Amino acid sequence: MPITVNGVEITDAAIQAEMQHHPAPSREIAEYSAKLALVAKQLLLQEAARLKIVDADEEARIAALIEREAATDPSDAGRHRAISRYLSALMARATIGGIDLMGADSPLAR
Repeated sequence: MPITVNGVEITDAAIQAEMQHHPAPSREIAEYSAKLALVAKQLLLQEAARLKIVDADEEARIAALIEREAATDPSDAGRHRAISRYLSALMARATIGGIDLMGADSPLAR
């Protein structure tokens, strides 16, 4: 079953490419981590588009969105908590299919 975020499919090729950024003790854990990262990225890109945050670079759009919507506490721990809360709010409004987020230890599952 393909993973979708509000109807946008995350391809197997994208998952395979993302796995290199998620070293883990097993291939399954690396793959799951990559899937979570891509779901989060898609949620953030969709929200940036909704808010009309425009930049040619995806990472710049995400950074601008986070700065605008989730930047409250300048400390690393506070920023991490704010981003986790923001991702959780985005997830609550989204339709996500093809992945079980309930067992994940990630901001997407909280």
